Amino acid sequence: PGCGKSHKVAEVLAGGDEENIFRTTFHPDYDYASFVGCYKPEMEEGEIKYAFTPQVFTNAYVRAWEHPNEKVYLVIEEINRGNCAQIFGDLFQLLDRKDDGTSCYPIRADKDLADYLQHALSGDAKRGIEEGNLCLPSNLHIIATMNTSDQSLFPMDSAFKRR
Repeated sequence: PGCGKSHKVAEVLAGGDEENIFRTTFHPDYDYASFVGCYKPEMEEGEIKYAFTPQVFTNAYVRAWEHPNEKVYLVIEEINRGNCAQIFGDLFQLLDRKDDGTSCYPIRADKDLADYLQHALSGDAKRGIEEGNLCLPSNLHIIATMNTSDQSLFPMDSAFKRR
């Protein structure tokens, strides 16, 4: 604690376009729906309708695919304060990257996310949901901070730490 993790992240992001920086902080109640998105009720013409509400990962993903020539950052503060396996779910597979910076192992998007991305992405950015698969683009950078000395938090397995 207090060793300058967030300050270092700020240095890395200095001069970057704020529209391309997406931030979140993990905590014990954080989950996949909080990270990716889920259906939520909303009022439309006096009736309750349900719509997919994207969260930080999905917003960064869309931004990166829509703006391939710009660096997009997803900053996760205190990553070990949340249950990473639960939060990332199958997105974990996307973290392995090829030499060109794209995901080694695309994954099948669940129907809700795939439907949302079909409408959110346009033109060439539709490659971000090609054949229903997700693949991180090379311009999406994920930066995470963690406190390795705090043992009261969720343990992070070595496979996750490597990525």
